[in-house]
Amino acid sequence: MIMNPETNDNVSRLNRHKENQTTDQPISRQSRLNQKLKQTDIQWLALIIGAIAQNIIWWVYPLIYSKNLAGGQWQHNPLLISYSIIIAIAIFLTFNRGFSRWINYVVILFPLLFLYFLYKQFTGQQVMLLALLPIALLLINIPWLNLQNVLGLILYSGIATIVMPVVIFYQQNTYLTQPFIISLLPLFFSYLYFMSSVFVTEGRNKRLTSLVFGVILLLNVLTLPWNFWTILTMIIIIFTWMVLINFNLKQRYRMVFFTVLQAMTIMVIFLQQH
Repeated sequence: MIMNPETNDNVSRLNRHKENQTTDQPISRQSRLNQKLKQTDIQWLALIIGAIAQNIIWWVYPLIYSKNLAGGQWQHNPLLISYSIIIAIAIFLTFNRGFSRWINYVVILFPLLFLYFLYKQFTGQQVMLLALLPIALLLINIPWLNLQNVLGLILYSGIATIVMPVVIFYQQNTYLTQPFIISLLPLFFSYLYFMSSVFVTEGRNKRLTSLVFGVILLLNVLTLPWNFWTILTMIIIIFTWMVLINFNLKQRYRMVFFTVLQAMTIMVIFLQQH
């Protein structure tokens, strides 16, 4: 059978198309797989960095404050360190994934269960205080309580400011002082500011909320002695609002960026005070 040239061209194009499909499919699948693996690696790295930054926020200042007190010495407590890591991971995963997801309740369950081991070595008051963080996370994730807003932000900021630093300080010194609690006020302001876009996600409300809390934090920084570190802190605060908050940073990157920037800011504030 003799085929005309036009038919031959159609057949050849069809064959080339089939060959391209067979070669493109494995490549596209491999590229998608590589992309997923890359995203997974980034998420794990973000989790590790975020958890470390959160623990720096909680641990460094109480230890420095305790060291300046008479008799203040480092008291090694693996259980408390383990709990702080677990709750930091729970906070990161809960806020990074978005509220009201069923997996969040599973994540929050781990620090709650770990309290059983703490109860054997800590006082009842300390355990109750430590339990406030996972309980707050649980309440914030319940949709009908409507805490995924400024009210939830204030609730979380207050509890995150008090719980771990106070327990760490008490564990180091076996007592608690009012000046130490008052000195945690900048930490409270920093939580309000850097976590504002996690709780208030709508454009105009998000910018306004972060602006108000950012101004409060900035005023607190202005009371510090003026030097390079003070100026750097002001730049971080302004940069966070103008770039990361206004340009709507992707949800999966918010927690790691904001937690690291908060750690940098709060360390400058606290280290200049002591």
